[in-house]
Amino acid sequence: MKKYRDRMFINKEWLFDQLDEENLRQLSKWGIQECTAFEWLAWTIEELGSLAKAINKHQYRKGPAGKVVAEAFQVATLALKIAEMFHHQEK
Repeated sequence: MKKYRDRMFINKEWLFDQLDEENLRQLSKWGIQECTAFEWLAWTIEELGSLAKAINKHQYRKGPAGKVVAEAFQVATLALKIAEMFHHQEK
């Protein structure tokens, strides 16, 4: 089975551009959301399941790597939104 090496965020500009785009996509689709912590967690877990499905398809059924990337950014965007909300509470 193929192994993937940590790339240590060597292309931060691209990563953050993708996060910004995903954030805007989510805002366009859902608007500004106000949910409980557990609702945010549930949405993140749902996206994590989609990421697992995309990796499974890529690994075993020749699914597109781009789908894995897209799902990973959906998970990352939600996780960072949670981090930002909780960080804001500390101030």
